[in-house]
Amino acid sequence: MPTRDEICSLIDSYVTFLGSHDVDGLMSLFADDAVQHEPLGVRTYTGLDEIRAFDIENAKVAFTVSRHSPIVVSGRYAATQLRVQREGMPDFLASDLFEFGDDGKIVSLSVVLDPRAQV
Repeated sequence: MPTRDEICSLIDSYVTFLGSHDVDGLMSLFADDAVQHEPLGVRTYTGLDEIRAFDIENAKVAFTVSRHSPIVVSGRYAATQLRVQREGMPDFLASDLFEFGDDGKIVSLSVVLDPRAQV
């Protein structure tokens, strides 16, 4: 299982890749059979092909992200809030919950989006 420091570093890499629209970088962080719930309760992407297709479409949207809160780690799970900035919209928060496998890859990512949670 990855250490707390490793998990924090992986999440910081995730935020960097997401904000720079680096799909290949993002994909390098996920396990082959990972699932991504985004937004949680609405859509689930299963496996690298579906997650990649989502990230390619997502990369076409002009936005930036930055970490808004500390990373909270409990064993193989971690959570943080991201500040999302899009032109023409007030900045808002997304809460991301990660689960990591023993190899340090993301096996599950749940994203709670709330454009009304404005910063």
